[in-house]
Amino acid sequence: MEFRDLFVILGSFQNVLNFFVSHKLLASCQQCSQCGSSMELTETTWVNDGYMWRCTNKRCRTWLSIRSGSFFEGSNIPLSTWLHLMFLWAMQILGSKIARLTSLSKPTVIHALSELRTICSNKVLNAGIKLGGLGKTVEIDESKFEAKRKYKRWRVSEGPWVFGVMERGSQKVLLFSVPDRAWETLVHRLITTHILPGTVIYSDQFTPYIPLNQLGYIHLSLNHSQNVVDPDSGAHTNTIEGVWALVKKKLKWMCGTRYEYIPSYLDEFT
Repeated sequence: MEFRDLFVILGSFQNVLNFFVSHKLLASCQQCSQCGSSMELTETTWVNDGYMWRCTNKRCRTWLSIRSGSFFEGSNIPLSTWLHLMFLWAMQILGSKIARLTSLSKPTVIHALSELRTICSNKVLNAGIKLGGLGKTVEIDESKFEAKRKYKRWRVSEGPWVFGVMERGSQKVLLFSVPDRAWETLVHRLITTHILPGTVIYSDQFTPYIPLNQLGYIHLSLNHSQNVVDPDSGAHTNTIEGVWALVKKKLKWMCGTRYEYIPSYLDEFT
């Protein structure tokens, strides 16, 4: 979607409603919880949304919010503003600027963006995403992040280690905040879960990665202290290191990130 498409959709509430229904963010049909009859979408001035579901049974006539059971349930933000906010977020606009452009308060925007990042995190956790496979190559690496801690006058302090996987060709990326860089964490919990057997894996010569060839992977490593690209195998991790630069630049652009929020921000890049 481009800006001109957004403006067309925002031109009428019916367009906004159709957009959310077509993307399965709002229900396309409802069944009455009172009598079991089907419900129909009815225009009304009772609510700001302009529409509600109404039971077709003349003896029942139960009303139901169009937001019922959706991500928007319980929110007071107009649906058109939600669409505007989501578009700006997808364009990686800063929260403070989103607040100005949508005429929402900064705390409201912060909460809304937190809800959107939670959806990203849940998708990553529940989707069982796997990269690689026969004939495919991934790069893996770890990087130390800085963070801001609450109650310490917002000074930058030591943040978490982050483990990353980047699939060449598709440019798919998985990023995980990890408590340590032990074999159990990086290999047993993450690599074997999210990288398919038969994958060619490029990495540095970090000790936990040494047994990868014994786990069904084709592991090629390089010594960063000697070469950027291994002269024999051609292995390198330049691409995943480029991902680190991009992610850290965004977090720095946001004037730092609270320690506890880093995992959800990482999921935006997945």
